[in-house]
Amino acid sequence: MVVSVLAVLLLAGYALTGTAAAPAGEYVIDLAALHAAAVGHGPLPERIEVERVGEFAFPRTFVVAGDGFHLHPMVLLVHRVVWPDRSLVIDTGMGPAGAKKMPGSRMDLAAFNRVEAELAKAETIVFTHEHVDHVGGVAAAPDPGALAKRVMLTREQLTSPRLERGDFPAGVVDQFVPLDYQGLHAVAPGVVLQKAPGHSPGSQLVYVELASGQRFVFVGDIAWSRDNIRLEKGRPYMAHLFMGEDRGAVAAQLHALAGLPADVHVVIAHDPAALASDLAAGLYHQGFTGR
Repeated sequence: MVVSVLAVLLLAGYALTGTAAAPAGEYVIDLAALHAAAVGHGPLPERIEVERVGEFAFPRTFVVAGDGFHLHPMVLLVHRVVWPDRSLVIDTGMGPAGAKKMPGSRMDLAAFNRVEAELAKAETIVFTHEHVDHVGGVAAAPDPGALAKRVMLTREQLTSPRLERGDFPAGVVDQFVPLDYQGLHAVAPGVVLQKAPGHSPGSQLVYVELASGQRFVFVGDIAWSRDNIRLEKGRPYMAHLFMGEDRGAVAAQLHALAGLPADVHVVIAHDPAALASDLAAGLYHQGFTGR
């Protein structure tokens, strides 16, 4: 009996604190290839804006395996890439109804309303992956079907069981035309997609290069904290159990991100400390300007 109890405790401990798997092969982020794909299609974007539409919290060990059980604050971010004559939105957050399902969640309704207004105007809406806290802003729109021509979901995102179609009104998802690509895909001048399955089947990097020469890599939920990249340590085995995450693929991606030069700004979707640091460095404008 004692042996059985100890075995259960050990398994539970590993599930909660076990470190990330070894990298499954090599994941390559070729900055020269991304730059080549980004330029030559027209003027590069001028700036990036960010809205913090909500916040929630997870136990720290769910964020960085084995790092304690104190609550770790998380944020919901939406970014807007701006040219003089157009804009592109990266991820959309989630609506108030969906946010209530998140532990310790709190929404900034004014910020979310600014995002919803921008979705109706943006030329393109892209997603780092298909989880509801990234696509839910579209699902919560007053008329999500009207956004169908602006929404650019990859085939992997649309067919993923993680899309959680229940958050979309009936029939809306069927109006989205899937994007098929291999390797890299430029969606606008200065904005390039690169597939990065692991956290979810439809995960991808979004590379943005501004006219100023600044370079950004939006990583979605490959990392939930900069510490995931700095330590090259992902979420615990429980992430695999509950999210179906390929931990080996994520480990390879964290290793590749850790090797990027310091002047490439890695944008993490849920890290409030990283957001504060990026805002202090003047990397983004806080709040959508509407122009």
